[in-house]
Amino acid sequence: NANQRYATDAVTGWLFRELGEKVGVPTQEFVVRSDLGCGSTIGPTLSTSTGIRTVDVGPPQLSMHSVREMCAVADVAHSIKHYQSVFENFGTLDKTLVVDGKIGHMCRPCD
Repeated sequence: NANQRYATDAVTGWLFRELGEKVGVPTQEFVVRSDLGCGSTIGPTLSTSTGIRTVDVGPPQLSMHSVREMCAVADVAHSIKHYQSVFENFGTLDKTLVVDGKIGHMCRPCD
């Protein structure tokens, strides 16, 4: 959101969607309105302190953090398949990524 409480950006969101599409996993995006408060994740802290590109993801669920949190069985299977695709295909996709004239490996220090 506007307060940068999540770590996903245009590049990491694209990478994650592409890696899911490669193996036929549907993705669903959620955006918090900028005029509403929201929770946060550890993503921004980890991304800032390590320089690793980060995306905040998880299976869709009903009533997160409640005593009766629910998730569909198919969503768990989709998550596993998607995470496996990230592990197996990220390096190949990253080498094709062009951002601001640079190819892949955007985590290195700027010139």
